[in-house]
Amino acid sequence: MGTTAGALLTEHLRVQVAALATALDDVVADGPEGVHDARVAIRRLRAGLTEFPRMVDAAHARDLNERLRALGRALGEPRDLEVLLARLDTVDDAAVRRRAHAALGPRLTLARAAAVGRLATPEHARLRADLDELAARPPLTAKAREPWRAEAPRGARRAARRVTRRVRAATRAEPAALDDALHAVRRAARRARYAAEVVGRGKGGVARDAQEAARRFEHVQEVLGQQHDGVVLRRALAPLRADAVAAGEDPAPYDALAATELDRATLSLATVVLL
Repeated sequence: MGTTAGALLTEHLRVQVAALATALDDVVADGPEGVHDARVAIRRLRAGLTEFPRMVDAAHARDLNERLRALGRALGEPRDLEVLLARLDTVDDAAVRRRAHAALGPRLTLARAAAVGRLATPEHARLRADLDELAARPPLTAKAREPWRAEAPRGARRAARRVTRRVRAATRAEPAALDDALHAVRRAARRARYAAEVVGRGKGGVARDAQEAARRFEHVQEVLGQQHDGVVLRRALAPLRADAVAAGEDPAPYDALAATELDRATLSLATVVLL
């Protein structure tokens, strides 16, 4: 019969469950990329559960997806703070760097501790057990027994169409809504990339086309990831600037950095439209 659609999806889920376990161990050990790697594995797992609805039991997928979403959110604050501090460390003005670390460093310490604490709860232990079960015996439907070329690309095509709709919406967005519109494009591109990666596990022309699509969506994701980091940075700059002014420091470095990141949003939209 050949490779089934379910075989491709099962392999994807197994790989990501293992990747998540490794990354979470790294989070506990305070590894430098643990939080980032865990969030990537979570997103790939969620894509596998949600982007192929004809192939996975809906109730089972919905339950695991929501629990994984909650875990991803718990890891979101420390990751955002890590990225934010890394970006501010590139600023030439030493006073800006010192103020950023004084304000954000303690928050990062607390956020990391909260994330590690969550990983020690009985609730998380149940999630890990359920993920192990997912990897061993995924709740596939009869559609998953179809040849992969007949079934798996459906989910990837649906995800790709979502990206097109989000890009069109972003081109019509008012300036005040542009950041949110671009973030929606980024999320859609990420999901489309991961869905294409599942199809890319096959062989032949269909798989190669999916691999190429995954690379295109990855590029969109990277461009808009930088833009989103800029949004987070602009929001963080406001209280830092206010504290600097109150201390009698020059606010110009904060204003210049905010202006640079605002320009990045417009450039990101132009880049994505041209892709």
